[in-house]
Amino acid sequence: MHPGSHRHRDLTKPPASVGSNAPIDPNEVAKTGVPFGRAGQAQEIANGVLFLASDASSYMTDAELVIDGGMTGGARPRWS
Repeated sequence: MHPGSHRHRDLTKPPASVGSNAPIDPNEVAKTGVPFGRAGQAQEIANGVLFLASDASSYMTDAELVIDGGMTGGARPRWS
């Protein structure tokens, strides 16, 4: 699994308008950098893990489950 920008993760590069001691809002950063326009939720990753651990994925072999808001799927980011 390849998570994109998620609420529980630290973001490495804050926007230029954010001061060095100001908290970073993952949803504000994701609006411009993630094609889905929002940060992912922990539950969205958990749903993927639950699927892989369930019988519903029992016939799967050698596949990636990408849960990243479209960042690696070829969608165009919203950078201006």
